[in-house]
Amino acid sequence: SVTFDPFWDLSLPLPRSKSSGLNLLSCFAEFTQEEILDGDEKPTCENCKKRQKCTKQFSIERFPPILVLHLKRFSEVRYRTKLSTKVDFPIENLDLSDLSSHSHSCTPKYDLVGVSNHSGNTFSGHYIAYCKVGSRWHRFSDSSVSSISRSDIVSSEAYVLFYERQRPS
Repeated sequence: SVTFDPFWDLSLPLPRSKSSGLNLLSCFAEFTQEEILDGDEKPTCENCKKRQKCTKQFSIERFPPILVLHLKRFSEVRYRTKLSTKVDFPIENLDLSDLSSHSHSCTPKYDLVGVSNHSGNTFSGHYIAYCKVGSRWHRFSDSSVSSISRSDIVSSEAYVLFYERQRPS
C-alpha cells in the first residue's frame, strides 16, 4: 500500500560504508533504500489482521518550496558520538528528480539558501549560520555577521541545509 507522510524536514543518514567522499546524493540513496520490515517492525494487515512481512521505501510525491535537510551527525552506537565526516552538497542546482514518486513535467531543482553548522561535540557546542543574502553569503554567529566565500560553505560542520526550489523558467 502507499502511505503519504507530510514532512517538515528530511533526516538523512550518513552512510557508514564511506568515511570520505560522501555527497548529499549518497545520503539520499541511503534514506530511500528499500527496507524489509520483519520481526517487531511488521505492520498489521488491514484485511487479515495478521502481522505481515513487507518492504518500505521513501519517495517524494510533492516537492516543497523550501526543503530542509538534516544531516544525522549524532550516532548512538554504543555511546553518543558526533560524526564529523564532510558531506559535499551542491550550492546550486540540487536535482532531486530521481527521488520523485512519478515523473514530473518540471524537474525539482533547488538552490542552497542557508546552512546551520554545529561545532563541538555531543555534549557541548556552538551553532553558526551561513545565509545567502541577495547574491552574497554571510556568516552569522552570536554577536557578529561577516561575509564569507562560497568555498567556505561546504564543511564537515554542516548540520542542517536549507534549499529553495527554483522557479520554472
